[in-house]
Formats: sequence, structure tokens, C-alpha cells
Amino acid sequence: MVTAPELSAQERQITCEEYIATYAPIAIEQMRKYGIPASITMAQGIIESRYGNSELSRRSNNHFGIKCKKDWIGDTVRYDDDALQECFRRYATIEESYRDHSEFLKNSPRYERLFRLNPKDYKGWARGLKECGYATASHYANSLIKYIEDYELYLLDDGEYPAYLADVKPLSIVPDIVTDYYPVEPIDVDNYIVAVNFVGGRGVFEENGNRYVKAAEGDSYETIAADLGISRKRLERFNRRNKGREAVRAGDVIYIEKPRKA
Repeated sequence: MVTAPELSAQERQITCEEYIATYAPIAIEQMRKYGIPASITMAQGIIESRYGNSELSRRSNNHFGIKCKKDWIGDTVRYDDDALQECFRRYATIEESYRDHSEFLKNSPRYERLFRLNPKDYKGWARGLKECGYATASHYANSLIKYIEDYELYLLDDGEYPAYLADVKPLSIVPDIVTDYYPVEPIDVDNYIVAVNFVGGRGVFEENGNRYVKAAEGDSYETIAADLGISRKRLERFNRRNKGREAVRAGDVIYIEKPRKA
């Protein structure tokens, strides 16, 4: 008898148990670095990404439903949520999404009071996230608590794993998002500078603490802003020295944040 080949995680629906087995170690690692209960991180990932099965999570590796916000200059994806075609953050890996979720909570004054709670108070965290406006659903806190208790995620807060995970094989997922839109270009060895990051397929460079991109032929503030996920007006404001030009010129240095004085 010939058996059909096993479907990969990208081709089938992931179970909640598989999701937990795969990403619980990352949630625990983030807890130790940032102080967010691993049970909360895990439950949010389960709900926001439908344990890795939602269209948004598969298109963008965004497992926490984090929208672009005004300071985000990373990759983006458009998705219908509370409004049509809202801007969401897009990540090269799922691990990057977990890290950004931790930094998003840790660095926002909105969630500051949560870090004064007992680190094992998952109920306080769940209710606090709802009160602070992380999600609009009225049942959000109760849903977090239910997943934490139904799947024994509170054990993660002690660095332990639920017993049922012993029979669950973690997923082996190699994200391939980046290769689709980060084209490889030949290097000009006479004018070679190293990009400190890549956003929207563009190299982001840094000099004297100022981050910038280089304009290509046919670029405009509109096209550059769209790639970076920020507004055209904001980009123009950072580059007032070019004001009045009909078009951006190829090779122009375009600052992506307010330039600092040398």
C-alpha cells in the first residue's frame, strides 16, 4: 500500500498542542528576558494567530496581531481587521514576532502597570491587557484565562511544561517569506557600504547615528514611504533639504527618521 506524503505545517491546520510544543520554549525565554508571564505570551499567540493558522500569521509571521503604529519602519502587510486593509507588522521569522511582542509591551507606557504585578499573576495580566486596550473583544481576558487553564499554560511560568506535550512533536518550520522580496543585487566594490537592516527589500544604512535609505531610479517619497510602512508626509519632513524638487533623484540619501546633528 502506498501512503500519501505527510503534509507540512504550511499545508495543513496546526493543532493547538503542536503550537504550544513548538513555541513554549520561546515564550519562556521571552519571560526571562522581559518579565512577561510565558503563559500570557503563549495564550496571546494562540488567540491572535489561531495557533498559527490565521491568514495574517501565515502571510506575515505576525502571531500577536500587532499593527504598524506610527513608529514602525519594518515590513508591513495589509489585512482586514477592525477596518478594511489595516496595516500590520510583518516579520522575517516567527521568533522575531515573539521578540517584538515582548518589546511592544515592555516599551509602551500603556502597559507599564502590568509589570508591577506578580509575574505569576496570569489573571491580572489577562485583565490588564484588556483594560489597557490590547484588544477590543469584550471576552478577551476570559479567553486568555480559559486557554491558560485548559492547556495548563500556567506551568510555563515556572519553566515547566504540561505533561501532555511529551506525546506532541514540535513543528519544524523554516520561514521562506524573506526570499520572495529581498532580491540579491550585484555589489559595487568601489562604493560598498553595509546595510544594518533590510526593510521592504531596501537596505537601511546608518552613519553618525542617522538611518537612511538610498533612492533608486524612478523612486519618489511615495514609493519609499510605502516600502518602509511610514507616511509620505513624515518622510518628507525628515528630508526638508530636498523640498521643492519635482522628484527624488537616484542615489539621494533619504533619512527615515529625524536626522541628528553631527
